[in-house]
Amino acid sequence: MTTCSNCGVQLEDNMNFCPLCGEPNLDETTENIEYIKLRKQKQEEKMMTSFQKLSGKQKRKLFWEISGILLISGILISLVIDLLDGHGLSWSVYSMSICAVLFVNITLFSFLYRKIILSFAGSFITTAALLVLLDIFKNNIGWGVKFGVPLLLFAYLIVFGLVMIIRKAKEKELNLITYSLIAAGLISICVEALISIYQDGTLNLYWSLIVIICVLPVSSILLYIQYRLKKGTDLKRFFHI
Repeated sequence: MTTCSNCGVQLEDNMNFCPLCGEPNLDETTENIEYIKLRKQKQEEKMMTSFQKLSGKQKRKLFWEISGILLISGILISLVIDLLDGHGLSWSVYSMSICAVLFVNITLFSFLYRKIILSFAGSFITTAALLVLLDIFKNNIGWGVKFGVPLLLFAYLIVFGLVMIIRKAKEKELNLITYSLIAAGLISICVEALISIYQDGTLNLYWSLIVIICVLPVSSILLYIQYRLKKGTDLKRFFHI
């Protein structure tokens, strides 16, 4: 018995075509191998959806268009409902501002994804402006400027560093989880430090130190496992399984 070169179904010796996919039953000889490869490629193209056939640039543009339609619709709906309430603009300024900043961020990362510094800088500026606007809407310059913007700055710097390290990493395996855990630990330290300074005026670290102490051993173990994998060590023998 033979198997279909396209779908793998077992065929009888006297079968000329596959009963499942209709492919001809050909021996993988020198004369037939190119035909078989061509047929497989055509079958794979037929199975691809319209979205899968799009290029990366086309997918990002499509995502940007859909996001824009949804966010602009959200802005218009919020505005109309708020105006129909009869009290002028009130709560809708919050939702409209958030939708506008989200649209700007999506635009930056959709079209400037290769210019990582420019996209991150633009995203930080627009998001920081949103925090300041929220304070202005409440007629109280407080947490947005004194706490929100500094926290946002540290978070963006840490995430930017993480992205750059991942992009330059030659191997992308367990080390990606390690880098992400360390970044999360650093962000937790920044959060607690800024909260303590904002509320008490002094720097006090407690729970964030516990987080980073727990993260470091786990990260070290993951890096060690990847190192052993790179050396070709059998993990079953290594863990005595």
